[in-house]
Amino acid sequence: MIQLLDKVLSFINYWWFRYLMITELYMVESWERVTIHVFLFVIFLLQWYFNCKVVLPFTGSLFGIQPVEQQLAGVARSHPN
Repeated sequence: MIQLLDKVLSFINYWWFRYLMITELYMVESWERVTIHVFLFVIFLLQWYFNCKVVLPFTGSLFGIQPVEQQLAGVARSHPN
């Protein structure tokens, strides 16, 4: 179990190091690095929200797919308790 944890941590450290090298964040001060990470995280969350609230309903309407909430409501109405 310890070896597996060491391998996982080594893998994460390797990719974290690559990320810092590619983005050149290893050269900036820690407060700048935190600011950039927060900015990238916010951009990621905004993209995720946009995809869930705009892209998925739009593509679903193109292909005639109902949202899950409407499907569940239809199932609940058709099966009385």
